[in-house]
Amino acid sequence: MMTKINFAGIVDNSTIDYPKKLSAVVYLCGCPYRCPWCQNAELVLNAGNCKPTEIDEIIDQLKENFLIQAVCITGGEPLMQRETVELLERIKSETDLLLKIDSNGYFSERLREALPLLDFFTTDVKAPLNERYGEVVGLPDQWQKIVERVEMTLNILKRWNHQKEARTTIVPDLIDRKEDIEKIAMLVDDVGFTLYTLQQFRADRTLDPGYERIQSPSPELMRELGRAAKKHLPKTKVQIVTQQNGFEEIKTKT
Repeated sequence: MMTKINFAGIVDNSTIDYPKKLSAVVYLCGCPYRCPWCQNAELVLNAGNCKPTEIDEIIDQLKENFLIQAVCITGGEPLMQRETVELLERIKSETDLLLKIDSNGYFSERLREALPLLDFFTTDVKAPLNERYGEVVGLPDQWQKIVERVEMTLNILKRWNHQKEARTTIVPDLIDRKEDIEKIAMLVDDVGFTLYTLQQFRADRTLDPGYERIQSPSPELMRELGRAAKKHLPKTKVQIVTQQNGFEEIKTKT
């Protein structure tokens, strides 16, 4: 019997999802969070193009793409589905592609299974590890359980000596304070991430339509927060990404 996975589609060629490599991006469906500012509402809610799809079909699409060097599995939350590990195993055994996952860090036990198959791992650190986390992900009553799971993921990643990125989305009036970013930066340093990315919230098709009326943080604020993070991460690459300017690395002032 062919294994199926809840799948939304593939972007054939991306220059931004795997650093310095041309990659395909595989979108999987489902997410345990309800971040009100999320732009992938259809993936979170298993709506839109989401449908059970044979893993064979996904593998065939990747094999037909002769331009790419890597593949990024994203969502939604790709590790929410146990079939994702089989998808990773198939990609690793049947292609020569470098393999990366974008995750929110909630499914730490499934992460243990996935990590030996990966070349690069990106995880969200959405807020400091306190009650703010529940607020930012839209589940304030579950913050303790969520923080416990994220802490487990970070502890696993401490012992994984490959390329790993932490990522925080800057959302006005929710997660945009310098002191919050400094707390997250100290976590990033403790885990030993090789890259920390601050990404600009965009008011486009958000899970909570009210967030479509919120203005994106300015590039100036993004740089200010990037500099606040860099103070705690002198040996780690820190970058911001905005609609206006794309990726900008934050350098240590000399």
